[in-house]
Amino acid sequence: MFVLHRTGVCKRCTIVVLVMAAMIFSGTAVPPAAAADIGALHSLENQLTALVDSVLPSVVSITVKQAVAVQSPASPFDGFFDFPFPFSSPQRPQTPERRQAVSYGSGVIVRSDGYVLTNDHVVGKTDKVTVTLKDGREFEGKVFRDQKSDLAVVKIDAQGLPAARLADSGKVKPGHLSIAIGNPFGLNGTVTMGIVSAVGRSEGVSNGRESRFYPNLIQTDASINPGNSGGPLINMKGEVIGINTLIQSPAGGNIGIGFAIPANTAKFVMDQLISGGKVTRGYLGLVPVDLTPKSAARYGVKDGVLVQSVETDSPADKAGVQVEDVIVEFAGKTITDAIGLRELIAAASPGSNITMVVVRGKARKSLSVKLEEAPGLESASVDNRTERFGFSISKITPQIAEQYKIARDTPGVVVTRVAPGSEAAAAGLAPGMIIIRVNNTVVRSEADFASATKGLSAGDTLRLVIRMKERTLLVEIPVEK
Repeated sequence: MFVLHRTGVCKRCTIVVLVMAAMIFSGTAVPPAAAADIGALHSLENQLTALVDSVLPSVVSITVKQAVAVQSPASPFDGFFDFPFPFSSPQRPQTPERRQAVSYGSGVIVRSDGYVLTNDHVVGKTDKVTVTLKDGREFEGKVFRDQKSDLAVVKIDAQGLPAARLADSGKVKPGHLSIAIGNPFGLNGTVTMGIVSAVGRSEGVSNGRESRFYPNLIQTDASINPGNSGGPLINMKGEVIGINTLIQSPAGGNIGIGFAIPANTAKFVMDQLISGGKVTRGYLGLVPVDLTPKSAARYGVKDGVLVQSVETDSPADKAGVQVEDVIVEFAGKTITDAIGLRELIAAASPGSNITMVVVRGKARKSLSVKLEEAPGLESASVDNRTERFGFSISKITPQIAEQYKIARDTPGVVVTRVAPGSEAAAAGLAPGMIIIRVNNTVVRSEADFASATKGLSAGDTLRLVIRMKERTLLVEIPVEK
């Protein structure tokens, strides 16, 4: 929301307006200086209006229709938007019904030949996506997803569209002005204004059905609400600095804490989705964390990132990287923070040989590492046989533990995907839940899960004991095939 009294200049302009109004009603002449201030205010308004007018045509409304299983007749607002609410208590309905849910979101045109950038959680796992332009034209879209980044590209059959420009989000700083444009609650073309509150935020969220981890976000106090997701956050040049994605709120409404995926991340993802239909990232197999002043002194470095964990048989492990190494260089570039290292690793080509410099025992050491392709959210270790139950599982690797905010030594296996409309979804199963027992059998690995479910057939019931942060519960899923 654009509130004039939030900044010093605008507050002064507001006071000037009130003083002038008092003078006018009292018959007192308006001083030339005050008139000049009002002129400056009008000039600012005209500039903002022109800025918004230049970007609005590139912002679209996205409507998604999807068949889902519901417990009871749906409210008119069911499925309106998937914001990250806490886990709900899973209770399987006696007779699940399948209904068509309609949800809404936003997007921004990034190429004039019909490419629209949005969030994966807006268009993912859908039956039909409709894109509505500012001029009212509607197009059915083809979706290209990248679940890991929560970004997606929708291709529509149109040419000559007004495309927005992407900024270099690496130059975005706290205090920069920002404008959010989108379709909150179906109110198309809504414009709100604020500042960049912070950069480099990391957040892990869940809406009860799906969990996601965002390693690098722009925080803003520009008002973002349900329906804004996928729309642009722009700077004062009319360039997109981020894709509005989520909010932090105890009740689901805006409280001035919103987050956007940086434009540089969006460009990396969308270029690969457009050119090849999927995103390929480099994979090192370690968890980096930022240094504190105390840890920097302990390891004898000024900059770098600390290796918190190394996954067995990963490229990092094979190259000899050790826990408590401090990575100070990667591919010839100085490393100052964990986010920067993550982005360099992701941008590197799988199969490439990279020289990495670490500090170990206060001595510099060069290591040669051959990167591999990063696994998706459904890890390569996932036992695909669980798909017949409507969900996927994975062992709890360091990356999975970080993504779902769980301890790495947690016993059990973690749910990584739940198929929309499945019996598992109807029962309340969600990504991030930890399975510790299956049909009275303790589960410590995918092999344990496969063994416990091997004899199940259609008509049987899969009984899962789930451990969550706040409770342990039983989830029962009928076996369909």
